[in-house]
Amino acid sequence: MDLAEKIKSFNKRWNIEENIGPVEKFSKFKNSILDIFLDIDRYIDKENIGLFCRALGIREYWRSVGIDSIIGKNIINSLEGEDNFEKFIRLLEIIFSLDIRGLRGYRGELIFSREKLIKKMKEAVYFSGVDIEISVNKNNDVIFYRKGEELLDKELVNKVLSFLDDKSNKHFEDALKFYQNKEYVQSAEELRRSLEEFLRFKLKNNNNLKVNFDNIGKELKSGVDVKIRNIISQIMIYLDDYFNENSKHKDGNLDENDNEFLIYQSALIMKYVNEVIK
Repeated sequence: MDLAEKIKSFNKRWNIEENIGPVEKFSKFKNSILDIFLDIDRYIDKENIGLFCRALGIREYWRSVGIDSIIGKNIINSLEGEDNFEKFIRLLEIIFSLDIRGLRGYRGELIFSREKLIKKMKEAVYFSGVDIEISVNKNNDVIFYRKGEELLDKELVNKVLSFLDDKSNKHFEDALKFYQNKEYVQSAEELRRSLEEFLRFKLKNNNNLKVNFDNIGKELKSGVDVKIRNIISQIMIYLDDYFNENSKHKDGNLDENDNEFLIYQSALIMKYVNEVIK
């Protein structure tokens, strides 16, 4: 049963209007996360918790329980005390970069795990309606970024993250992070580098972006409709010019809409090349 749809259906029948803004959505999301992560400190060892605290520049706090047990709530307290939406999401991404231990019950069933946390967290995103998308790449890294068009995110961004090689994947993820932090020129530069590394990987060479754009055009000459080939070639020419003028020397002037368009366009190019050129 889809409870979110059931609630919408009930509201429609009873003429209940819920105009929930970003603040209320974040509040709902945060409450859910605090419940989901309530015992998170139990499942991360002291060394990783220390790393977490040092990364954030906060003091570690521990207390003794009995003779040999030492416990703390460093991570859950950090989540509870963070009221800035972007910084709260950053905390979550940091937590998922730590080693989270699993726990099995007496019958061997998995009671607590990283995967269960991700599943519940995605449910919290869905029910709260917060403006984020969660992706898990092939290295099992959890990546958070702002939600654009949902269908495009699933068909382009998530799929791109699933087939990129390590170098291009790292740059693409960094582009999403810069976009999330509203650093649009840096995001565009990471997109350029992601495209460059992906084409090097795909064509097995070390050429720059412009040369490999030309090589892709030559590769498309057989088996691709001439009009589609011309469209792709023109897009690649425009992308190369745009990156050179705006991001390569980090002196461009991009806004959120420009950056979002470049993310989707770069993802579309890489997805197309990956599927057409074997």
